[in-house]
Amino acid sequence: MSYRRAWKGDEWQAFALQLVQLRHGAENVQVVPDAVQGDAGLEFFTTSGCLYQCYAPQEASDVAKAASAMKAKAGQDLPKLAKYKDKIEPILSGIVASRWILLCPFLDNKEVVADVRKRGLAIKSQGLPFLDSGFEALCQCQENFAGEIEQLKALSLGPPLKVDMPSADDVMTASRTSIGMRIDEKLVRAYGPSATDAQISSRRDAYVKAHLYRENALDQLRQNHSVLWERAFQSLEAEETRLIAVGAGSATLPAEQLQASMTRIEESLTKALPTLSTGVVTQIALGTVSDWLIRCPLDFPETT
Repeated sequence: MSYRRAWKGDEWQAFALQLVQLRHGAENVQVVPDAVQGDAGLEFFTTSGCLYQCYAPQEASDVAKAASAMKAKAGQDLPKLAKYKDKIEPILSGIVASRWILLCPFLDNKEVVADVRKRGLAIKSQGLPFLDSGFEALCQCQENFAGEIEQLKALSLGPPLKVDMPSADDVMTASRTSIGMRIDEKLVRAYGPSATDAQISSRRDAYVKAHLYRENALDQLRQNHSVLWERAFQSLEAEETRLIAVGAGSATLPAEQLQASMTRIEESLTKALPTLSTGVVTQIALGTVSDWLIRCPLDFPETT
């Protein structure tokens, strides 16, 4: 199974906390605030003696650069156990740590494992009072938490929904395919001679962009938020079935039909997926109208 590799630091820390809380029990995990004098090399720890530090490399595609950054992170934070021992000991208050874990989105390079363990042995040799005699330093990633990730998906939590807007090049390429041509044809019918070629082209590109965004968003929901994906699928399917059965509604002008369809989809998605932001819902709704224009559930008569 493949997992998302590119994360911002704060969102990775929030997601990692969910994974650790599921594994150890939320009541057994203590977050170490970093607003005052930093986190002393610990982001959270468990009552069973696991010390966690999260790290998401900025370079997610270059294996060598990511590994180098991970080793640098371990080299920076593991020594803090000794440097800040007088601060850490009262935080742990009698908890004896048996593990320090660098938790990253991915782990590709064995050298990272060797480096972290070497540094862990060096810290262990210093005989810090809050470290167990069997203390180990490890580097783990999402694969180590596969079971917890599946639980999050089932709970509709999962990793934060991350959908990038299609690039201008992606939109231009798609606009020149049959997708763009089909939308062009429908928009010419909808707006007729009152719209200029430039206006039709601009609207087409907006629909194409939304269509690409919708496909990416639904794919992200399918992979990481299975319950939400099911709700979205059912909601959109129900709206399409209604459209085919009873038409676009009382609106008589094509432009009004487009707006009416958008409004109904937004209302349906907001009800089914209340945790999604308004912006995401609007883009999915616009992309769905685009999909209907391409596949013909939403159609307009030929202009005469």
